[in-house]
Amino acid sequence: MLFDDDLLFEDSNGIRPTTVINCWACELPANGCPSPNSWPYYVRSVREWLEFISGHGVALFDSRRRLKAALSAYSVYRAQGPIKHRFEASTWNQNMGILAGFYKWAKDEEYADSEPFTYRQAVWAFKGQVRRGRVNQSRRRQARRRRHVPRLVPMPSASAHPGGGSGADAGQAAKCRINGTRQR
Repeated sequence: MLFDDDLLFEDSNGIRPTTVINCWACELPANGCPSPNSWPYYVRSVREWLEFISGHGVALFDSRRRLKAALSAYSVYRAQGPIKHRFEASTWNQNMGILAGFYKWAKDEEYADSEPFTYRQAVWAFKGQVRRGRVNQSRRRQARRRRHVPRLVPMPSASAHPGGGSGADAGQAAKCRINGTRQR
């Protein structure tokens, strides 16, 4: 839970952002985040976003144009800012997913009129099933893992084997195997 220094839930401007974040946090289990271990991370992600945009004069539920500009600045800050505050692409994507979920919830609950994200339509096909959905454009590209990385493994010479051998390979350079195939 988040609290302001004066412990007020609202002021002359209406409900405070920390109160809205706390309402959202209370509904996390019903909105697809059942693990209590994840809740502090979700709240911390939104709190850090709130602290960043507040420092740039942008409100949590400001206009779309101002929120998008703040998101651009936040992206640069998290990619090239102080090393202590940088995010890897996977962490950035996770945080953007959290913020997108927060803003979607805030729009559904009528706290927000806009969100800083741009989406594109996408189609996924898997095992004959086709799904349509939206893809958040604020995601960063991540390196794909290779299924199998070729590696060189030196082959022992005949004289290196227990029991000896003819020693015919002893003077030759070590041969290598690539993915189990002998190379000459």
